[in-house]
Amino acid sequence: MSRKGDKTKELIREKAAVLFAQKGFKEVTMKDICEASGLSRGGLYRHYESTEQIFSELMDCLLKTQENEFTVKMEQGQSAVQILDEILKRYQDEMIDSGASLSVAIYEYFSRPHLEAGDNALQEKYRSSACMWRELIQYGIKRNEFRPVSWEAVFDLIVFSYQGVRMYSKLMPIDPGIPKRITDQIRQLLIGFRSFDPAEKAFINPADITKPLPDFPKICVSTFSEAIIEKYAAREGVTKIAELYTANGALPVYRTVYGGTPIAFFLSRVGAPACAAGLEEIIALGARKIVLFGSCGILNESRMEGRFLIPTAAVREEGTSFHYAPESEEIPMEPSSVRAVTKCLDTCGYPYVTGKVWTMDAIYRETADKIERRRNQGCLAVEMECAAAIAVTRFRGVKFAQFLYGADNLDSDIWEPRDLTDYGMTNGEKYLSLAFECGLAL
Repeated sequence: MSRKGDKTKELIREKAAVLFAQKGFKEVTMKDICEASGLSRGGLYRHYESTEQIFSELMDCLLKTQENEFTVKMEQGQSAVQILDEILKRYQDEMIDSGASLSVAIYEYFSRPHLEAGDNALQEKYRSSACMWRELIQYGIKRNEFRPVSWEAVFDLIVFSYQGVRMYSKLMPIDPGIPKRITDQIRQLLIGFRSFDPAEKAFINPADITKPLPDFPKICVSTFSEAIIEKYAAREGVTKIAELYTANGALPVYRTVYGGTPIAFFLSRVGAPACAAGLEEIIALGARKIVLFGSCGILNESRMEGRFLIPTAAVREEGTSFHYAPESEEIPMEPSSVRAVTKCLDTCGYPYVTGKVWTMDAIYRETADKIERRRNQGCLAVEMECAAAIAVTRFRGVKFAQFLYGADNLDSDIWEPRDLTDYGMTNGEKYLSLAFECGLAL
């Protein structure tokens, strides 16, 4: 067909779309389209045989336009969030503008009684649209702009809420706040709070206040018990080599020699933010392998009883890790780190179990329902720092391992403090020596 013919067909579809939006599909005739387009009956029938053919081609064109819009922008490397915001803004405007809605016409077109049995044109269009949204959502997830959500669930929410509002807008006045609430919810599902920024440099960086220390040990061990650290620091041959400065005061960093290898050790502050800050600064000093150990609350007594716990992943219910790693419900420990710790425990003859932990930094908000939910999720224990420590060390490219020992028990009708108030002193030297062994094995 000539370029002039293409332009004529485009004109016909444009005028027909207005009529279909105003009157629905059933009420529009070829005569109406002739009058709206300014074409003679013969001129119109030269290009289209029926309103069905016009409407079908109109749907194909609208779908193709959106598909091309998605594809071109992704090929150009545009931000997934920017693409999403542009689309949702248009959807929001279209949901409000009942005069431009084709929803009633679409319903009438695809519910015609004389459609051939098995005609699944609407399903084909649904699948095509789903494919476009799947590609956009997966594109956004790959770029760490979208959360790792189910694209099918998001697409169903988009298509059925969009068409539902447009359908109702033809029948009754729609509160302008409804489309915005829908698009805001879709955006929230895909983007969340977008805490993670992959930029390596921040406005304030560890190196701004902590300079590398020549000959700083590559292996560093830390725990949360001041008593354990102070007792070992009093040993002969242990020297203080640095200090970490916090609002709570200076934290000494010590150096010892274990198995012929220099190892640094220091006290970590309790809680994900404080622990992460300490790890950042110890890495800035020069540490490249870090082992962290401490106590945990037992969620599964039968598996944890008398055993060390080696975390294989952490359920993230703190805030710090989301600034160092893309959003996800869990963050896995590096398998090589898990193997290194299990090998040490096997060699030393200590019983252990591997499994997930629940990193939760609001100790007084561990409710019965949450405990049960995390237990059913496979968490063996609850602690306050693991997810953040994994995220920080991974972001900085540093090897990290952790082991935990059970303190208080949450797998009972009432809370059992047990060894929580002992601060690890009962077996403190054993724990620290084991951490040194793990550091050598990393």
